[in-house]
Amino acid sequence: MSFFGKLKSAIQKLRGGPDVGISALEDILIEADFGVDLAEKLAAELPTNSDVGVYLTSKLSSILEPLVLDFKTVIDAIKANPMIIFMVGVNGCGKTTTIAKLTHLLKSHGRSVDIAACDTFRVAAVDQLSCWAEKLGCRMFKTESARDPSSLVFDAMKATRSDVLMVDTAGRLPNNSNLMGELSKMYRVASKIDSTAPHMNIIIIDATIGQNAVEHVRAFHDIHPITGLILTKMDGHAKGGTIIRIAHELHVNILGVGTGESVQDFEMFSIDTFLRGLME
Repeated sequence: MSFFGKLKSAIQKLRGGPDVGISALEDILIEADFGVDLAEKLAAELPTNSDVGVYLTSKLSSILEPLVLDFKTVIDAIKANPMIIFMVGVNGCGKTTTIAKLTHLLKSHGRSVDIAACDTFRVAAVDQLSCWAEKLGCRMFKTESARDPSSLVFDAMKATRSDVLMVDTAGRLPNNSNLMGELSKMYRVASKIDSTAPHMNIIIIDATIGQNAVEHVRAFHDIHPITGLILTKMDGHAKGGTIIRIAHELHVNILGVGTGESVQDFEMFSIDTFLRGLME
């Protein structure tokens, strides 16, 4: 049954008494990965005899609206040259493809871009990024061995002559203390060269992974403040509540959505489209 179908079921249960309906609504929201706290809050504030779908659309819009920013607008507001952008996330989230998409977008708006392939632990990641850099006409900083990625960040920041340096990082789970420690070191090295760097710290989130996404954002944010997130593999029907929970609990800006595999498949997050998908 769809999320909206379950909401209709909750409405039917409201006829058995408000406590029954509120409990049913809480269960539906928790199942959709809204989290216990937000589910309880939304259910408790449901007005008597209200249309649940209309109520939720209004409440969820109010949570998301202040946090949805256009990536191009954010970039235009940053005056640093070069602009250092760190890209973080776990393995399989779509980080490499997203780097290519953002590079294409930046270049289409007149920005020159270099890429630092600092996922030095995985040769395939470097090879994939090299292919994208060649297609996009970007200078690529990489190493032929499993070199200290912080050293590569240092060299790339010193050598780049472009407007923007995109820094790839190793995909990692937040519970891998060694890799998270290495990431922390990369931030320290970057700040030694430019005390304001990185100017953006973007996390890529696979929107289908459920509540794990919330913990991923929280863990990376603890290492270095996250500027914003980009969503891949959007699936409003299954795991849409995860995005609401991230917005509600962590107040991280949503910078865009990856919608496919080509470099053009990137767009601003649409609250209306997202909520329509969630409610269908």
